[in-house]
Amino acid sequence: DWCHLWLSEGFATYLTNIYIEETKGKEAFQKQLKQDRNRIISFEKRYKSPVVDTAYSSLMDLLNPNSYQKGGWVLHMLRGEIGDELFHKVIRTYYQKYRMSNADTRDFQEVVEQVSGTNLDWFFEQWLFSRGQPKLNIESKIHENSLAMSISQRDLLFDIKLPIRVHFDDGSSINEILYLNDHQTRFKQMYKLQIERIDIDPDVRLLYEEVN
Repeated sequence: DWCHLWLSEGFATYLTNIYIEETKGKEAFQKQLKQDRNRIISFEKRYKSPVVDTAYSSLMDLLNPNSYQKGGWVLHMLRGEIGDELFHKVIRTYYQKYRMSNADTRDFQEVVEQVSGTNLDWFFEQWLFSRGQPKLNIESKIHENSLAMSISQRDLLFDIKLPIRVHFDDGSSINEILYLNDHQTRFKQMYKLQIERIDIDPDVRLLYEEVN
């Protein structure tokens, strides 16, 4: 059905981004992901519908950033969830199974779960069958070697992993993953070195909007 249009356009968008990654490098890839993320956020403010949109009034309604950029971002986050090797195996397996035929989102999900050996119903429900993206209010306080963070989810509640990178005064850094599945999450950590700064989602892995 047409509501599964992202299986065409989201794939085209993200595979183009992968081509950018392979030919122009990581920085160009991440720049494109940020541009796509901004388009998704802007679009969601005026059209609140899931990627798999069964309530459309016109087929032309589906030619939008949900089908293209958000569909691509869903694949990007899926890649992060299961890893590069399994992700590329998923894409090849899906193509081989459904070439010259039809498939819908649940068919793709079945392939993903079979190849990865993981139940990802929560992932598909959250990112494809539900509307919106996380809206995060992020507050952080650094005091010498101590980091305290408070992250609030506004509007809708998502089950997500927020990557951060902590930079120290000697030039080294460490990556942390904050698991967010509540309206407010607190994170506090002491380090051996003095903290210089933190970066939120430094490798551009999460679709989210930072809000006040």
